[in-house]
Amino acid sequence: MYLKLAKRNLKRHILRSTLALLGIVIGVMTISSLGILGSGLKYRILENFEGVADFVVVYPNPEEGYLYFTKRDVDKLKKLRCTVIPISLKTDVVYIKEKNRKTYTTVYGIRKDLIKYLNLDTEGKLTDTTVYVDSFFANTYDLDVGDKILLKNVSFRIVGIYNSSFFVISQNSIILSEKTYRRFYDNNYSMIILHVENREDIDSIKNKIEKIMNKKEKKVVVLSMDRILRSIENVLDNISLFLMGVGGISLLVAGVGIGNTMLMSTVERTKEIGIMKSIGASRRDILMLFLFESLILGVVGSVVGVLLSLGIGYLVVHYLLNSYITLEGLIYTFLGFLFGVGTSVIASLYPAYKAANLDPVKALKND
Repeated sequence: MYLKLAKRNLKRHILRSTLALLGIVIGVMTISSLGILGSGLKYRILENFEGVADFVVVYPNPEEGYLYFTKRDVDKLKKLRCTVIPISLKTDVVYIKEKNRKTYTTVYGIRKDLIKYLNLDTEGKLTDTTVYVDSFFANTYDLDVGDKILLKNVSFRIVGIYNSSFFVISQNSIILSEKTYRRFYDNNYSMIILHVENREDIDSIKNKIEKIMNKKEKKVVVLSMDRILRSIENVLDNISLFLMGVGGISLLVAGVGIGNTMLMSTVERTKEIGIMKSIGASRRDILMLFLFESLILGVVGSVVGVLLSLGIGYLVVHYLLNSYITLEGLIYTFLGFLFGVGTSVIASLYPAYKAANLDPVKALKND
């Protein structure tokens, strides 16, 4: 009964109901869309860093005068239960034969049998006469597998293109085998990466490195990639909450609009309410009627808002971020729906209470 009466009353004032409904649609759509966008952005960023989450990276501490590692330093860390990957690097000039151009790039030297632990996703096998280049370098100079570059007047064929992992292998870089690197440069190492199979052991490995390498003075700086990953995740979560808060403001404005609509409806229908009470309608009946009206607006507006946000979210996340709508993103749409319905009902509580407590005699006298 309440539902039928509520639907009838909303249809009687179709323009006002539509405007109130539009406010809910915009508010829910904003909250849900920003939530989906935030979760999609988070997924995309964390996906880029996921490949380095199993690493502990050890750098020499220049503040104490240490600029590189020696083979002896590497041997000390091989006692730990993980894969030790020493890496050398230099900045040098590379000549690109096909483009007749020279450019500065970072040259890495890594043992061929250890490259697989760096998650570079390259198909070709590195040899002493070939080279890997990162995607930024390849895209900048329009290079592909099979092209050649010159380093120290020696020609190297590109056999693989990798995506740089920021904290480990930088952008605009190339990778040589350690043996080839030694032909051109010194025997020292610029960093040591430890690949830990079980992430639960990372903190333990990090503490052991500190004890081994920093006995007398702080010779090394140790970074665990999973901790950096968690920090990035926390920042992205806060950004998502902030974006949802911005969307929540628009929904609160819509709630005020619904409250205003219900209040105006109470004033306009004063005589109608008086008649209903005079023929036996209770306070509860009047209260429920107004709450059902706001509930219909909230549910319909929230459903439409969620559907629109899923459409907009898919387009943005899929085509702009090259990512996916995650389960977390769908949870945001559910929260947006609940927030939309809740706002609608709460906003109508005072108008409903006022209508339910009208004096029927005074209401009937109202012109």
